[in-house]
Amino acid sequence: MAGATIAALAVAGLATTAAARRYQPPTSPLPIAATTGVPTSIHDGDTFRFGKLRVRVWGIDAPELETQFGPAARAQLVQLVADRRVTCRDTGKRNHDRIVAQCWNWQGVDLAAAMARTGWAVNWSTFSHGRYLADQQAAQRERRGVFAYGVQPWR
Repeated sequence: MAGATIAALAVAGLATTAAARRYQPPTSPLPIAATTGVPTSIHDGDTFRFGKLRVRVWGIDAPELETQFGPAARAQLVQLVADRRVTCRDTGKRNHDRIVAQCWNWQGVDLAAAMARTGWAVNWSTFSHGRYLADQQAAQRERRGVFAYGVQPWR
């Protein structure tokens, strides 16, 4: 009996330790100033989740998942995140119940810059004020991502 109790407490302790390490979204996720965690799902090339908290990557626009290049754009963001820690800073903007945030992967790589540089997203000047234009132009010159297929930016 005592052995079963000790085993149950040990299992409970392990579960508590694992839960403490895992990112838990705040109970009222909007607004946030900054958050860090491992994304629980990636929707497309510019949207992912931390649990129930939906994040829209600021400054870029990637093809929608249901379009021709959507799955490839999503795959690029999956590769950049690679089931590792992402840090986001809220811009204070909201889009379709998503926070709009600048985000960096565990290596400090700006996700928006990397998506534009690889050609799987374009600079969205209305919001970024041209911050990722040089990355997009490099992708165009080097025919990366959508630009390898002669596709013009949709923005």
